[in-house]
Amino acid sequence: MKTTKILLSAVSALCLLAAPVTAFAEEEAPAAEPAADYEYELDAEGNAKLARFKAADSFEGDVVIPSVIDGHPVNFLKAGCFMEARGITSITIPATITDLGDDVFLGCTSLEKFYVEDGNPYFTTTDEGVLIADDNKFLVAYPAAKPDEIYTVPAGITEIAPGAFGFAQHMKEINIPEGVEYIDSWAFAHSNIEKASIAGTVYQIDDYAFAFCEGLHEVNLGKGIEKIYHAAFANDKALTQITIPDTVTLIGQYAFVGTGLSCVTIPNSLETIDFCAFGYNANANLSEFSADPNFTIYGEPNTLAQEYCTTTDDENDYKNNFTFVAVEDASIPYELGGGKLYEEATDEDVTDAATDVQGETIAETAAAGTNEASPAEEIGAGLSENPRMKLILGIGGGVLIALAVVLIAVFAKKPKHKENHDAK
Repeated sequence: MKTTKILLSAVSALCLLAAPVTAFAEEEAPAAEPAADYEYELDAEGNAKLARFKAADSFEGDVVIPSVIDGHPVNFLKAGCFMEARGITSITIPATITDLGDDVFLGCTSLEKFYVEDGNPYFTTTDEGVLIADDNKFLVAYPAAKPDEIYTVPAGITEIAPGAFGFAQHMKEINIPEGVEYIDSWAFAHSNIEKASIAGTVYQIDDYAFAFCEGLHEVNLGKGIEKIYHAAFANDKALTQITIPDTVTLIGQYAFVGTGLSCVTIPNSLETIDFCAFGYNANANLSEFSADPNFTIYGEPNTLAQEYCTTTDDENDYKNNFTFVAVEDASIPYELGGGKLYEEATDEDVTDAATDVQGETIAETAAAGTNEASPAEEIGAGLSENPRMKLILGIGGGVLIALAVVLIAVFAKKPKHKENHDAK
């Protein structure tokens, strides 16, 4: 009997010792669960690169990205990993992740804040929960559901990542200050912004950067911007006017297609204007285009602005047929009430313009646009067309007519010169 009690006591003791072990195993079990929530790949060193959040369509709440998955350290988020996970409200990035692809969080329309675990060598957040990286130089992602209506990019940021502000729900106004140099593709696409102020230190606005922002009606481009790429402002229906700085050298294909623009002044700085950049309407997904027959382009004569109005692109099967209106100075937006039309130039202005460095006298272009001839030209034409003079002078008479025209022109100017001299 005593032996039996001893055995029972021993068994009970073993059970008590086993209990904590069993409980600990149950607490650790959830660590393996994220493997079912993600598709991932392994690199040569055995690190896991998360490719897709499988629960994107149904998940609601806060996400803590695992630092280890199936025993592999997680160090990278591939492009679009959390794209369109509309139910996520916050995301915590572990210390192990030191890089990510493009558009990772694009379309997370309920996302209010980012968190980064202590010890991460590359990523951090601002006090407002905006994800930044690379010693505060790279703005990675702005929470799309952040309630602020006005946002200014922090000082020190030099680049705005692809899709960083995409689908921003509440932001109405964005200020991109001096120091920012590059706005990546889709950076503000599909957002609800209405006003954008972009400093001149930005040298490039990339593909689709502000595309599909239907409420965007005011864009201030700073002097210094050089390149506006493919579909950068495509289908921004509310955008009815834009001033292109005279530092811009390239405007890409479809850059302003589907906007509310009816006219634009194109400065002389432009070296490339790709087809359908201005003057075209488009459907919702930019698969069909039609030219606006009433679109007007203002610019200086004999420049790319004038060429674009009638240019042909056989490869893409299109030919422009827009109205061109010559202005004196295309660095001044004529459609906004600045500058003046070229034919309004004074005689002195035309004389100055005739010394154009390209050797093409703009004065001749201006004269070609009118039907008025100078007195000397009228007299010369009369002599040359007179049958009697032709008969008398014969073929050699042309020389005498030319001399007569020169003499008439010289003497015609003398009274005017004298009046000016007397006035002095």
